[in-house]
Amino acid sequence: MLDQFDAKGFLYQEEAATHLLHLHDADLAYYDGNGNVCVGKKVLSAFNKLTSAAVYERAEKFWRDRLPSDQPGRQQ
Repeated sequence: MLDQFDAKGFLYQEEAATHLLHLHDADLAYYDGNGNVCVGKKVLSAFNKLTSAAVYERAEKFWRDRLPSDQPGRQQ
């Protein structure tokens, strides 16, 4: 995930979670109650620590580099 984020400056949650899901480990990725594929909580926690300057666009479900116009906090 970090390599993809660093290379592009953004990372879609579904893309990352789908890749992790193919590793067949429920700790890495899982389906939520709505049928959405999600990044596992431990993986997400590690990714957040490694990308402290990134923000998460909740409506579009992707992480991106922080912009000067962003509000404080991780989610935009």
